Amino acid sequence: MALKRSDLGAHPVGVNTLQENNLAVCLKSGMIENLPPRTRQSKVAKTAQWRALDKPWKSLLLIALHEVQIPDEEDGVSSPMARTRRSPRSRRGSRSSAGPMEWLPKAEEVLIDDGSPVAYRLAVLLIRKTLYSEDWEESWDETLDGLREDATTNGVHPVWSKMAESTPILAQFAAFPQNEVAEQKADKFEVSGARIDPKNSKSLVTTLAEFEAISSDATVKMALQKAKAQLKGKRGLRDISGLESLEGDASIISVLLQINLGRDASESLKELAKSQSKLADEFTDLVNLREGKASDWDKSRSLSGDDELSLARKKEAWNLMPQEASKLSSDEIQEGIEFSTTSQQREALTWWKLASLVREDSADLALELLTSLTVESDADMAILLPLVKELGEDAFGWLESQIMILSEEALSEIIIDFELGNNLRFAAARRLHDTGASLGLDASIDLFSRGLDLTRLAEVLFADENRSIEHPYATLLVVHLLPAKTKGWSFETIRKARKNALSTVETAEVPDAFSSASRGLVLMLDGAAQSDDAWVVDTLDKNGIKAFNNCKQALRDGGDGLADSKVIDTLVKSVSEANLSDIELRLFTAVIDTLRLNRASWLLQTGKSKGVVELLDGLLSGEVTAMPMMQAVRHLVLEHDIGLTNLVSWYQENDPQSPWHTLARAAMHVSNNDELNAARDYKKAGDHEDFDYEHKILLHRKALIHLAHAEQWSEAVSLLEKEPALKSALTKRFQLYLNVSHVAANKRNTDEATRMLTNFVKRTELVNQEDQFGKIESVKRVKHSEEELDMLRNYPSSHPRPLPREPFSGRVKAALNSLQRERRRNRHTFENRYAQAMLHEPSGEEIYEIALAASSEKPLEGLMLLERAQNSGKFGVLDIKRLADAERRLFATHRHNLPVKQRAYLRHLALTPLVIVDTNILIDELHYKISEKLGINSEAALDIGGRGRFHRILKHRAQEGVIQLWLPKVVQTELVSIAADVERIRERFTETLVAEGKLDEVVNKDSLVEIANLAISEFSTWKPLDLHIEDEANDEDIRTDLKKFLLEHSDIYDEITAMKRMHGEPLRTVIEDKDIFPEIADQTLMCLCTAMANRPLGELGGILIATRDSDFALVARAMEERFGFGVIANSRDLNTWLR
Repeated sequence: MALKRSDLGAHPVGVNTLQENNLAVCLKSGMIENLPPRTRQSKVAKTAQWRALDKPWKSLLLIALHEVQIPDEEDGVSSPMARTRRSPRSRRGSRSSAGPMEWLPKAEEVLIDDGSPVAYRLAVLLIRKTLYSEDWEESWDETLDGLREDATTNGVHPVWSKMAESTPILAQFAAFPQNEVAEQKADKFEVSGARIDPKNSKSLVTTLAEFEAISSDATVKMALQKAKAQLKGKRGLRDISGLESLEGDASIISVLLQINLGRDASESLKELAKSQSKLADEFTDLVNLREGKASDWDKSRSLSGDDELSLARKKEAWNLMPQEASKLSSDEIQEGIEFSTTSQQREALTWWKLASLVREDSADLALELLTSLTVESDADMAILLPLVKELGEDAFGWLESQIMILSEEALSEIIIDFELGNNLRFAAARRLHDTGASLGLDASIDLFSRGLDLTRLAEVLFADENRSIEHPYATLLVVHLLPAKTKGWSFETIRKARKNALSTVETAEVPDAFSSASRGLVLMLDGAAQSDDAWVVDTLDKNGIKAFNNCKQALRDGGDGLADSKVIDTLVKSVSEANLSDIELRLFTAVIDTLRLNRASWLLQTGKSKGVVELLDGLLSGEVTAMPMMQAVRHLVLEHDIGLTNLVSWYQENDPQSPWHTLARAAMHVSNNDELNAARDYKKAGDHEDFDYEHKILLHRKALIHLAHAEQWSEAVSLLEKEPALKSALTKRFQLYLNVSHVAANKRNTDEATRMLTNFVKRTELVNQEDQFGKIESVKRVKHSEEELDMLRNYPSSHPRPLPREPFSGRVKAALNSLQRERRRNRHTFENRYAQAMLHEPSGEEIYEIALAASSEKPLEGLMLLERAQNSGKFGVLDIKRLADAERRLFATHRHNLPVKQRAYLRHLALTPLVIVDTNILIDELHYKISEKLGINSEAALDIGGRGRFHRILKHRAQEGVIQLWLPKVVQTELVSIAADVERIRERFTETLVAEGKLDEVVNKDSLVEIANLAISEFSTWKPLDLHIEDEANDEDIRTDLKKFLLEHSDIYDEITAMKRMHGEPLRTVIEDKDIFPEIADQTLMCLCTAMANRPLGELGGILIATRDSDFALVARAMEERFGFGVIANSRDLNTWLR
């Protein structure tokens, strides 16, 4: 067996002998007298043995071919090749390349015995000592002498005496005894892999590669490589020199190549017959068949082997079918049809098959008569059905066309006859079902499953709750694939049926309608913990299997939890090419659509929306959209305002009165920048009773924002007045913005608008002063905050999507001017200096000087001037960059005097927010980690509830470095407490498919607490410098202010409590005899966030609490304005805080 080693690796003995043999051949072909060394080298390089030599051996050969002499002490080296041994050194001290001499191993590499021949090691050392004497170490002489003694004792390969004749450096090898070289045995080939069709180039390449791997003949190996390369090329095999007449087992190579080329292979076949007579006969038969000669046609077409050679012989035999073949059985003729290559041949065989069927008691006259008749409703099915079954698919089709005529009894006979085609039985079952006739339950479920008539299947299964328990697979098929347009079944009913099915599916017998692939896909869509995916191997091709496994791995391993789009495309291609049943194909499509939807959801949540609309619209472009898919997509539309043309079209066609249709239309208006119609549709959707209180507030808030962008101030104020609860979901600044813009634009009363602004910043404070009797008393004094007005000036631009600046900003400026006139402020205030500078062509340096001066008195004022300058549109890119750099420097100087809540306005600083994660988010992370340990593919399921996997987004964003995460002790304690409640955790897995033993192994107190602690560690990327910072949550002033805030919003907390009580009795706190307020733990979190927002914590840009609790979410804007911390319930909320 010819092996190859690296230049420095050990030499197996077989390889060494082969190397010496190849060296001998090369030396013999090259050492011709009177030829220049270069000519010798060129001559040798053309041999296969040269290419089979390792580089060190090539170096030895070249020394011999160049007849390198021993260097003369006075004249220097005597060979041009050897002169290169002392090449000039580069500036770094290393010598430049010296060509093939560089292939010669260093002396150190052969001093230790690595299995190389003694003669080889001795030759290298002699050359090194002779040509590189200055590098030689005297200690090496001992090894040299030992090798010389070994060679003297044990002898060397005869090639070394030839080497001694070629160069005096190795002259001493002439004195060593020569060993006799054993004759090389012919290669023994395993010919079982040669049972291929030689005309199949791909198979031939594979077989040649196997032969090449075991060939020890360098000439044969090189010729095989050349033949493979030609076969892989466009021109195909052309030259088989060196392979055309091989002997022994190797003759199989010659046979295959000659047949491929269409040459006469008779001599090679004779040679092959000496050792493999049966195989030679088989290839001889293939050649003869292709030449139109069938020595034993019946034997050739009857071959039972499934190897490529047997199949090729059968195919060629059927191409030569004699007339006698018409007498074969229908099954045998069917085999010929499968091997037919032309339409004419197929047609002839089909007619022969029909004749054979007639002989098998299905007369052609009966078929002719049958197809010309219209059946009677009371036809005798006992006579008709056997005849139809004898006559095959055409008769089935004919009978199917008669279904509307047949009686109930006749239809029942068709349904229970499993020998008939599924389509015919399904048509009969559908007719019986629609007429309300009695139909066998098992038969109808089987047929409606096979025919994917999911609407009728749902009508059968959902008529009785027990049917979902008794037929779990069919139920899960309906749950995952039922068209969204199906009427009569609420989504809640379907989810309940799913729960019932999951309770028995593990122990239920798999119905005949469900293949192993169908079963695996159904369970995968439900996130089942599966270890056996053998069905994938039997279903998809190699690329499909790899893509499928990659998709599953991506879903299991975390990260972004998503399969790469190219991998999904590969899976789609494999599925489209696979031989799948209707159920398998639909289920595969559902899995692929789920992968794509989850990818779209992730991209939206991470703020990468490019291409998402097209992806989602594509998911809705099919003929049938499943209900779970519709549920998941519409939640994405609700959260992210994405306009999907196909979603609007679907609702228009199937459910035009649905509030989700209005919502989808609103999102479409947003995509088209039609602000006014978007606002009106959001308002209309929010008014619909199908949406609960929380969603009502959300939709009305969206409507207000779009009305503001449309500058429809009057309509916005009207909605605000109509829905008082909205005020808690909006900041007072936004309400002021709407009211001021409304008064200024619609009522054209600019003075009133200005007064609204001054009243907004008006504060009453108590001051001590002496009365007329000299006694100190406290009196009220009115004060206006110009600093607050300055903040309002930049308000429209402070949003991720800036609001219209006018008429609001103009009124803010007028209010500032009014206050300054009243106080008779001089013209040199920082605001006046800024305004004057911005009148003409301002320079960045001038603005920075003003901001620097302003910050020395009020840091925030100086920073806000720089923010306004960057938003003004009066500076180029370079100047904006300089202003941003200046703002960063100014912030670094004053950050210790800037509480976190003030930094929210400094959007150009791109500061990192701190996210405090509430327990209701962490429970999802706990569930996710437990699911991973259980092996549940929870991420393979659709997000039908619109929860968005927010916990993973938070971790992903933290890993990106754009947010910090922190869990206060109150959250940590609550999470560990929840994890320790084993029964509570087990309840979350009642609708998942996992073995009871595995559940017990993972869902126990110790394991759950360990998982909770791991989650706590992963969600704690920020460490407070002040270890007592959490104690500030007990600050009396903060607690008092929070209590006042809760009472001010008692109306909305009353609604929240009522909403929560619909799902159970919530934990509430009593304030002033009202048990409607958040529990103590939540109030502690609110106080802690307030305290942290009041402090200048490092370079944090905001304090956020991630929670889905409506106690936070529905008053989020009011809390942000009052206490300085933000509330984020989903990824879209988070994205608005990221710069």
